[in-house]
Amino acid sequence: MTDWKPDELALLWRHNNAKVAELTGRSVEEVAERRLQANIERNGWDRIDPERVQ
Repeated sequence: MTDWKPDELALLWRHNNAKVAELTGRSVEEVAERRLQANIERNGWDRIDPERVQ
C-alpha cells in the first residue's frame, strides 16, 4: 500500500469506498484496507483489546 496524502485521507470521512477510489485512482480494495486501518487507529484498537474494555 502506498502512502496516503492528507487530502486523500480526508476523503475517507466524506465518501464511500467506491467514490474515494474514483477520486484517488486507487482500487476499492486498497481504499477499504486504508479505511479499516484508519478506524483501528482512531478507535485505539491497535493499543487496547476491545474485548477487555467494559
